[in-house]
Amino acid sequence: MLDMHALAARDPAMAILVGAIPGYDFGAAPPPAAGDGYGVGFGYSPYDPYANVGFGYGVYGFGAMPAGPAAAPPPPGHPAAMHPAHAMQAAHAWHPAVHPLTDPTGTHQRTMLLDPNRNSTVKVERYSFSFGPSASLTLGTASAIPTFTQQPSTSIKGQRLVTNAPAPGFVTLSTLQIANVNVFVGGTEDAFTYSAQAMGVMLDLPRLDPQNRATAAGAYSGLVPTGYTSETAFVFVITLQGPSTLAGGYGQ
Repeated sequence: MLDMHALAARDPAMAILVGAIPGYDFGAAPPPAAGDGYGVGFGYSPYDPYANVGFGYGVYGFGAMPAGPAAAPPPPGHPAAMHPAHAMQAAHAWHPAVHPLTDPTGTHQRTMLLDPNRNSTVKVERYSFSFGPSASLTLGTASAIPTFTQQPSTSIKGQRLVTNAPAPGFVTLSTLQIANVNVFVGGTEDAFTYSAQAMGVMLDLPRLDPQNRATAAGAYSGLVPTGYTSETAFVFVITLQGPSTLAGGYGQ
């Protein structure tokens, strides 16, 4: 004897049109869930293209839908199968997250500390270039500081200018030329502005090559700073610090 379900199964399309199989329309529908009484579709199923079986109208069935296969348990060595205390250690072995070239403890990274220019044709380091007047200052006796100059033994681009002026008003600088470019675009500057105690004083000076020179001139005010003795000699020094080629000139 045929019941309503068997009759509806003979022509599901007609059954839906007449309302024998309620709860469906012709718009987008979510995938049928396990336990649904009916799961009817037409043609290709976007959820399972290999499941278009039955009466030729798509995916449908009666009663509870079978559940999918159970997920396989994680392998014994996988962190999910281990005690939380050992999971982090196992995760490193199961899913290596550190590449040998970026591992800070690896050979590549450690040797880069000794040879940071390994992959560069221009070997660049950070050097210090200093120069000063040929004659020392006599403390307590004001005097002009004649032009003094020097050239570096390798190319250097100064980013920090440092002087050993021990106090404000001790020495003033009227000019500082780097490769014939006066980097003081204003008037006279106090050398103490660039003392070792200065904070946040940064310059971007022209590159100075061995064939060029650094030149400076200024004046000593005669000030004897606290802790210094009058009539003693004082060696005034200007220092440029910044990126420099390892040896020779630029590009060598």
